[in-house]
Parts: sequence; structure tokens; C-alpha cells
Amino acid sequence: MSKWFRPKRFGIAAWLCAVAVFAQDDAAYRRMLESKREVTEYLIRRADEITARAGAEMATPGEWEKSRAKRLEEMRDMLGLLPWPARTPLNTRIAGVLDKGSYTVEKIAFESMPKIYVTGDLYMPKQRAGRVPAVVYVCGHANSPNGDKTQYQRHGISLAKNGYAAFILDSIQISETFALHHGVFSQEMFDWYARGYTPAGVEVWNAMRAIDYLSTRPEVDAARIGMTGRSGGAAMSWFTAAVDPRVKVVVPVMGISTYSANVRANTQRGHCDCMFAINSWMHDMLHQGALIYPRPLLMAHGEKDTLFPVPGYEAFAKQMKTLYGNDSFGNIVVDTGHQDSDYLRGEAIKFFDKHLMGVKERKLDMDYSNAPDETLTVFGGKPPADAQNFRVHETFTTRGAPVKYKTQAAWSARSVELREQLRTRVFGSIPAVGAGGPLRLSDSLLRTEEGISITYSLRVPRGAAAAPAVVYIASDGEDAKSIDDTLRGVASRGKAARMVVYPRGVGPVPWEKTFWKDTLRNAMHVGRTVDSMRLYDVMRAVEFLRAQAGVDGGRVMVMGRGVSGALGLYAALLDSKIEQVMLLDPPVSHVSGPLFLNVLRYTDVPEAAALLAPRRLHFYGRMAKDFEYTRGVYELMGVGDRVGVAMNVEWVAEGKFGNGFASGL
Repeated sequence: MSKWFRPKRFGIAAWLCAVAVFAQDDAAYRRMLESKREVTEYLIRRADEITARAGAEMATPGEWEKSRAKRLEEMRDMLGLLPWPARTPLNTRIAGVLDKGSYTVEKIAFESMPKIYVTGDLYMPKQRAGRVPAVVYVCGHANSPNGDKTQYQRHGISLAKNGYAAFILDSIQISETFALHHGVFSQEMFDWYARGYTPAGVEVWNAMRAIDYLSTRPEVDAARIGMTGRSGGAAMSWFTAAVDPRVKVVVPVMGISTYSANVRANTQRGHCDCMFAINSWMHDMLHQGALIYPRPLLMAHGEKDTLFPVPGYEAFAKQMKTLYGNDSFGNIVVDTGHQDSDYLRGEAIKFFDKHLMGVKERKLDMDYSNAPDETLTVFGGKPPADAQNFRVHETFTTRGAPVKYKTQAAWSARSVELREQLRTRVFGSIPAVGAGGPLRLSDSLLRTEEGISITYSLRVPRGAAAAPAVVYIASDGEDAKSIDDTLRGVASRGKAARMVVYPRGVGPVPWEKTFWKDTLRNAMHVGRTVDSMRLYDVMRAVEFLRAQAGVDGGRVMVMGRGVSGALGLYAALLDSKIEQVMLLDPPVSHVSGPLFLNVLRYTDVPEAAALLAPRRLHFYGRMAKDFEYTRGVYELMGVGDRVGVAMNVEWVAEGKFGNGFASGL
């Protein structure tokens, strides 16, 4: 033993105390590691279930037709395209035309939505015998200050040289007018999930508006529109073709898998947010292909591409072959990583020839010579000053400020609507509470669902027949001592039961942020978030508490600090038997948490809190100004005295409200 830890130097008592602290720290660390293992395996199981369920839905063409219409509507919803945005004027401008001999390049901008500018280059063959088929080419991530369209010129040139109009669109991130693709991926804008926002929705809408524009061109046959792209462009090809039947033929290159394969390999670490819909309806990627069926579909993959695991695209191809059963579907596998190639460019045109142009195999002109990047820009480095692209993530799906209702009937109608929206559109993927009940594993561990255990503590007053109860929801980093201080009065009076719940991943040693973020993104793939999983843990813990001897299950108060308090609020909204809620410094908006998929499409924290009326809602110490909206609804409903500031946890738990009493402490 080191001299620094000899008992005789510090004294036996000090040494034993240090040993106990180290043991506690080690136990907390081991508990954190175990929770990481549990949640990782849990998400893999959920992803496996989603992929298997999707495969069963499309076992045969006839079976798939039973689900198609519903799944199409859900896909639009998960992209933020239900209902469709208004088809406002495109306000198209052509900044110039390049004459390249056998084809021209038009530099075009249009507004897909008011002040949301889309830039692209339209490659048009000069030799045309009537109207020509058109292909929308959507770009992957290829960095350029002049837009990623400049890095994919070879595709536009090859298509135009072989008789197609080709419209190459800038993605919104690598464009002449900037917007984000990487909000969750790298910018820590985790509120995108609460907003139900994915940049894929904007990209799909931009592509659809590009088709609107192509349909106005006299050179283009609007009945023969195809779509292709690589990587992020492949994803936009999948999504757009899935929701827009005007896309007659589609060739996505390196851009599909299954959620089973993706979650197992944790591929989200390498993926932009644009690659995924907000999977609140628990689709698999298989649904994207099934929604395209029976239109011709050719996909291509690299067997060394770690972004799209081989088992994933092989399972996808197998399922599509079951649906198609003919040469309208194909999967090309090349011996490369995640990269484009001349070979794949040629194979895409051959597929368009067969299914879009209706010509037999021919010799293609694949030679190309790129123009200087700067000659292909629309705005020449001076985009419109009124462009709102940079804010589109705030406006595309997020609901505006809540309405202040003037009558009880108006609020009652709104509350019915909002409860249904929360139940089906926000929490539809959360399992039902009460199926078998939570399982007590030990005096400190509770199993809340398959493979998930959480830490808890429970103290019931000695000899109590029906004591009220306080459920405290711990936050990351909180330890038993800090929580004991908060609940000191409850313990000293001994009149109320006290339960402390540490939802999955919460503890004195929390998950590191990288793991939390990985878990958040993988959870989205299976219709959940970290906070929605933690919410379920809280609800199961309350269910367990009610079954304990000496506890009055009808007199339960849930409370917590910050986001954890808001989890308690939502637990009460989903569980009408919870009597009251106490919030300590709660977030005033879901922009700060809790993160539930889509919640900001429908409401925000102050309006959601009003749904608790007429049950009691307490703000410990202070109530933020934003919650005056909540108070207004309580007053409208005639229960204004049931919302406000409380200074004493124990008395509130025991049913004594206000401050007109002596504490006795």
C-alpha cells in the first residue's frame, strides 16, 4: 500500500471513510456502464423488431397494398410534409446560359417557399426530337463555395449528351444560400427532434418544386421524370420518389440499409441528419422502397462502404425482389467504398434509357469536361439579402405561439385536440403502462421494460396505512445527498412516502455526452428519444409505487429539477391518477428539453402544463413569466388557486397549500 493511504497517517476513521467513498464511486461508475450496455442492446432489439415488422407488411404485393396508403401518409408526416406546404409562386430567375456545344447550362434559382431560395443548373440537350425526358439530380455532400452542384457536373453533362434534360440542385447546406444539414449531427441543435424537423423534408420539397418548374418547360416531357443522386442525394431520391408519384424512375446510389443493420453497426455516427426522416411512426427504410414499387428502381452500393452495411442493403434488396419479381428492380454492388464512379454513372443512364426513354442498349457518350465552378453560380457570391434559408429549421414544422383562449369551451376543445396529438403523434411509440407491471429486481433496482433496469430508493413511514407519496425524478449528476437535502422536510416529518427515481442513464456518474448523443440518434430511428425512454421509466416507477403497502396511490406528487421536472409533468399528463406536480426551475420551452419527437409541432411547455388543470401544479421557489400562460388557463377554468409558487415540499405532499402555516422546523 502506498504511504499516502496508510491508516496510521490519516487515522482509521478517515481511511475507512475514503474507502467507502471510493467504493460508492466505483459502484456508480459500474452502474453507468451497465446502463449503457442495457440501452444499447434495447435499441438494437427495437430496431430488429421494426425491420421484421416491415418485412412482414410487404411479404407479397397484395399484403403491401393493405398498408401502402397509411404508410405514405406517415412518411409525409415524418418528413414534415403533411399537409403539403403551400405551392407558392416559384419566382424563377435565370441568371445566365452557358453554350457548351451539344448542350446548354442554364443557371436557375427559384423559391420553393417564400424567401427559401433553391439554386441549380439545368443541362439541356440542343438536339431534341420533341419533348425530352428529364432527370432531377440531387447532390451528396461535396464541399464547394459555389454549391455542390458544381462538383457533380459530370452527371448533368452525361445526361444532356445522351438526350436528357438534367436539373442539378444544390443541397441546402452546400448552396449559394446557406442552411444547415448537421443540426443534431454536429451543431448540438437537439431541438430539431422536438421540432419534428429533418432537413430531408426541405430537400424533398425543393426537389418537388424543381419538378413543378420542369413541368412548365416546353422542352420537357413532364410524364417522363426520373431522379438520381449519390449518398445524401440518394436519400433525397428515395424520399422524393416515395412521396411523389411524378418520379417515374429512380436510381439512388449508395444510400439505403435497414434500421436493424444501422443501429447494430451504429452507423449514425457517420450520417448527416438529412439521411433520415423523424421516425415517429416506426418505419423501416424498407418502406421507402415499397412506396416506390412498382415504379422502376435501381440502387447501387459499395461492399466496402461502412455507412451502409452489407447485411442492410442485402436484406433490403432481398425484400424488394420479393415485391418486384421482375427486372424493374436491380441492385449493383461494386468493390469500392462510399464513392462515385464512371461505371455507376453509365449504369444509371442505361436504366433511364430502358425505363424512361424506352430505347434499347446503345453506345453512350460519357466524355465530359467540367466548367470552372464560378461560372455555374446563380448569384455570383451575392445571394438575396432577404433569404430565410438559414432559419428554415425554425419555421418548417414548428407551431407558432399558443392561442389565448377566451372561453372554457374553447380551451376544452383545444385540450381534447392536444391530448390526442400528444398521444398519437408524440408518444405513439411509447409502450403501454400496466402490461405485466414493473419488476422489482432488488431494494435498489427496478426493471421498467425488457432489459432495462433503473436505480430507485423508497422509504415508507413506519406503520403507515395510506401515506401520501413524493416521487423525485433525479437529474444527471445529482447524488443521494443532494436529493436528501431537497427532501429534508419530507424525511424529518415522516408523514409521506418518498421515492427517488433515476431514469435510465441518470446517476451520480451520467453517460458521457458522446454516448448520450449516439443513443439519442439511434433512439430516433426506433421512434424514441432519450427523454421519452426516461419518461416511460418514471411512469413505470409510479406504477410500482402505487402497489406498495402503506402508500396511498391516489395521493402521489411527482417532482424534479429542470428537464426531470418536466418529465414528471408529462408523466402526470399521461397518467391521470397522479395527483399533483411540483417543478423546480423547469424549462420554459422544449427547445431546452425534454426532447420528445415532434412535440413542438403541436405545443410547448406552458400550454402542455395547462393540460394538468384542474390538478395542482406547483413551482418551487419561483415561477417563470412564460408560465403566466398556464396560470391564465387555470383561471379561465375557475381553478386559479391550484397553480402557483410553493416553498415547502412536505406540506404540499401532505395536502397543505399556500404559506399560511408554521413549518415547525
